[in-house]
Parts: sequence; structure tokens; C-alpha cells
Amino acid sequence: MRITQNNFYNSFVADQQSIKQQLDRLNQQLSSGLKIKYGYEDPQIFTDTLRLDYEETTLTQAVNVSTDAQNFANNTDSVMFQFTDALTRFKTLLIQASNGANSDGNYFAISNEMKSLKEHMINLSNSSINGRYLFSGTALDTKPVDSEGVYHGNDGLMKAVVGAGVEVPYNIPGSDLFLGEDLNFSRKVTTNIPLKDVQTDTAVSLESTIADFTGKSDDYNFFIRGRNGDGSVFENSFTMTADKTVAELLGEIESSFTPESVDVTLENGYIQITDRQKGRSLLDFHLYAENSVDSSPVPFMESGFAGADASSYDNIDFAKSDSVTLTGNYSQIVKSDNSYAVRGTLLSDVAGASLAGGSLELSGTDRNGNAFSYTLDLDNPTDIFSNQINNSDGTPADSSTLTYGQLLDAVAVAVSGISDQGSFDANVAEARKWVDVYLDSKGRIVVEDKVGTDTQITFNMHDSKSGFATPGASALVFNANNALEIDDPKHDLFESLDLAIEAVESGMLYPEGTSAVNPRNPGIENALEKIDHVLEHVGKEHTRIGAMSNSLNYSVERNETLKLNVQTLRSEILDTDIGEATVKLNQLSLNYQALLASVAKVQNLSLVNYL
Repeated sequence: MRITQNNFYNSFVADQQSIKQQLDRLNQQLSSGLKIKYGYEDPQIFTDTLRLDYEETTLTQAVNVSTDAQNFANNTDSVMFQFTDALTRFKTLLIQASNGANSDGNYFAISNEMKSLKEHMINLSNSSINGRYLFSGTALDTKPVDSEGVYHGNDGLMKAVVGAGVEVPYNIPGSDLFLGEDLNFSRKVTTNIPLKDVQTDTAVSLESTIADFTGKSDDYNFFIRGRNGDGSVFENSFTMTADKTVAELLGEIESSFTPESVDVTLENGYIQITDRQKGRSLLDFHLYAENSVDSSPVPFMESGFAGADASSYDNIDFAKSDSVTLTGNYSQIVKSDNSYAVRGTLLSDVAGASLAGGSLELSGTDRNGNAFSYTLDLDNPTDIFSNQINNSDGTPADSSTLTYGQLLDAVAVAVSGISDQGSFDANVAEARKWVDVYLDSKGRIVVEDKVGTDTQITFNMHDSKSGFATPGASALVFNANNALEIDDPKHDLFESLDLAIEAVESGMLYPEGTSAVNPRNPGIENALEKIDHVLEHVGKEHTRIGAMSNSLNYSVERNETLKLNVQTLRSEILDTDIGEATVKLNQLSLNYQALLASVAKVQNLSLVNYL
């Protein structure tokens, strides 16, 4: 093949451009520190870099989210330290008040400091960081606790996304802290009228006899009714002679419950019953006795309800909680999971016995002051105007399908004082303009007059089987002269504080069924047990937020490490190896210089040189 000058020139130009491009690329890599500037230069490096950039951005976001969540948790932890300190001081004052040697002045001073501590704890409960309340659940802009200690937040958990499909909670909602439930606690209840020896006016002992606290040698008939820990209801009656001991009386009471389900004890003259199974809130009882000769009563509990005596259990008018509101004191609790009933809960899920063939008696005065009374047949429920109550699918409700929402609506129609609108649904719609009937946060029925300022409404609702004259125990109870709660798996922190303050303010060491202040206050001694429970619960929640904070800290550290690994891998893929690039640059520079030198020599060759 003949090498012409043109061929030589083209070859030179191609080699020169190739080397210059390589030199330019190496100079660019050295100056920018990157192997490529544009994606087309190396698609593989470009693709890997995009993927790693995305992972780095994701990890950075996870670190930022985790850090913010950890700050929120740490602030919560700090507030809970202060909360625990205040609660501990509150308990110390309560112990001081339990000293029977305190004067009225001492009780007054102690109660004032306890009130201040409660206010301080309410302020702590309303702590906010950067405009976000710590204890309101996911309702971050809602003030969680009002001045009365009522919780207004929700039970939502805020969760930080700390990785792919990984979420870590970082808040303690007030529903858990202030209204929590501890399954390692048992329900414990007590009478509020002590048994005292009529001769010495001191509390009886287990060896004391019936005659010792009645003062008579007659036989006595005892009547007991209530609920077992599993929610089933019972009633029992028995007769004891005057020479029987208090220990034997306690044995009869225990045998009225499900065998081996409760412990019955005598504490300073008060009969106390404890559920042996933890985590249940259904245990309840009412006890009453009569002389078999003259029917003179022996009360064991009084609740101060108007028109009710010591023999009354659940046939009792709802009490006014303010000028327009009436409230039942008996929580509606689902037997299967110990939760409070809501509008959609079936009555049969709460009832302590079958509702088939049962009925409820509703009576009182409506908001216009007119008396009313009607029987709600649970097998064929209607409103006060005999309009059928139907289920959501249009079928008639019965004892197995009737819900609390339907029952509350029937109550609303009865107390509203409206005229018949022709159907249950139309009556409910009209009644809601005037009254509101609902279940509060503790499953208690509340009747509220929405228009009046001093309501004329009175209301009583009880099972038709109420009272010993009717065979069978009440399957449903809405308001009761029942035993006082000492402790329960469920608790209300601020209500417990209020009861303790009230007991100290009144100098009430033990329950006083005849108290004009609050016959249902368990007293200072029993309040101590409840405050111990509250303190333990707060400690558990404090530990929980600490665990959350630690988990978030681990997440931050893990994501920072992963982010560093991604940055290192990205650097290895994209960043220029300065040493390698410098060597290549020097080699290409020498090659380019050699090319130029070779071309110069070839261009100087001529046949003249060989003539």
C-alpha cells in the first residue's frame, strides 16, 4: 500500500485529537476531582452515582427526622422527671396527713400545698416545644389538660420514619399517662360505713360477733349483690345468728362470689374485697342487712343519693354534676377486653347476664318538667312513643343487637320533652336539638340539657330485676350505691389527686358514708394506695419514653454510619484517583510530545537528502 502525504496527515490528526481528548479529560478530572462531568461520559458511573445520591438523601432525611424526634422525646423525658418529683412530694404530704395527730390547721396547710402541686403537674402536662404539646397525642395544637385535670388530647402515637419500613414512636399520649391501665394491678373495693363495737365505739375485729356491732341478740338477714371479676352478676341472701363472728360473715360474703375469685378482708372495721385476678375492672358489690325481728337496718355503704337509703343498689336517680348535667357513676365496661363502652358497643357485651326477656325501667322528668315513665323491652325495643328501634340495616333491634348508641338515643327522646315525630329516627333528630346523651371517657352515661341553664331533667334507669323482690340480679347497672374503689387496673391521675386533696382538706382518714362533703371519697389511707399505683404507672411511662429516646439515638448513629458508608462508596465510584490520573497525564504528555517530534522528523524527510 502506498503511503501518501494525505494518509500521513489524516493519521496524525486522528492521533493528535485522541491524545488531546484524553489529556483534556484527565485535566478536567484533576481540576474537578470527579471522574465524569456528564452522564454520557460513563453511564455506569452516572447510574451508580444517582442511586447513591438518593440513598444519601434518604439517610440524611432519616437522621434529621430521628434527631427531631429524639429532641421531642428528650424534652418529654425532662418534663416527666419534674412530674415524678412533684408526685413524690404529693405522696410525702399525703403520708404526713395520714398522721391522726394533725389539727385542722395542719390539714388546711397540707391540702393547700397539695393543690399547688396539682396545678404544677397540670402546667407540666401542658408543656410544649416549638408550638407542639408533648402529651396531647397526635393533636399537637390541642392543650391536653384543662384546669380541672380533664384530658382533651387523643391516644395517637407519633412515629418517626427512621428507615425503609421502620417506624419508631417518640411520644407518650396523655391517654396513656393520665388515664392509663396497668394489667398487673387488681381491683379493690371497700364499704364506706365501718363496723364498730357498740360498747367501745372501736372498730370490730375478726373475732367480734354480729351482736357486737348491731347491739342486739336477734338474727340478721344479709343481702349481697354485685358483679364477679369476670363480669357475671350475682345476688345472695343469708341469715346469721347474733353469736356468729365477723370472720364468718366475711366467709359468707366470699362464698357469694365465684369460688376462689376474691379475697375478703377487714381493715379498721371496713370490709374490703380484692379481685384475685389482675387486670380486671368489673368487680363490684353492695351489702345490706336487716334485723329479722324488727327489720331495723344495718348499712354497710351510703352514697348520699337523694331519695335512696342504704338498702338501695341500682334503682337510683342520676346525680347532678352541674346545673345542666346529670351523670351516672357506673362505668360500662366490655367484659371481653376490659375497655370502656362506646356508642357502637352492644349492651350484651357489657351485661352480666343474658338480656333475653329482660327490660329496663326509665323514669323521671323531662326538660319541660313533665314526669315520664316507660319500660324498654330489650327483645323488642321502642322509644317512649312506641316507635320501633331499628338496626342500621333496617331490621328491628333486639337484646342481642341493641347498642349503647340506640339506648342513649332512646333516653334522649324520653328526657327531651318533644312530641312524637312519627319514627324513632325523626324523634332522635328532634331530641338532639334540646339534649345530649352520651358516654363519657370512662363509659358513664351523661345527660346534658343543651338549652336550659338550670335543668328540670331528672332521670332514673335501672334493670327491671333490680331489688331482691324480683328474682335474678341486674344484668345492667347505670348508677349505683355500690362499693367504693380503692384501686383498679384503670386509673385517672388527676381524679386520684382530687380525691386525695378532698380527703386531706376534710381530715377524712377513712371513708365516711355519712360525710356531707363526699360519702364516696375513699379517705387518706386508701388514697395512699392509689397514689402508689399512680407513681408506679408514671414510672413505667417514664421508662417507656426513655427507651424511645435510646432507640432514636441508636437510629441516628446507625443512619450516620450508613450515610458515611454511602459517601465513601460514592467517592470510590465518582471521585478521581489523583495519583493514577497524574501518572496517566504524564504518560499521555510524553506520548503527545513524541508524536509531535515524530511528525516533525517525517515532515523534514526529502529525496533530495538521498541524491
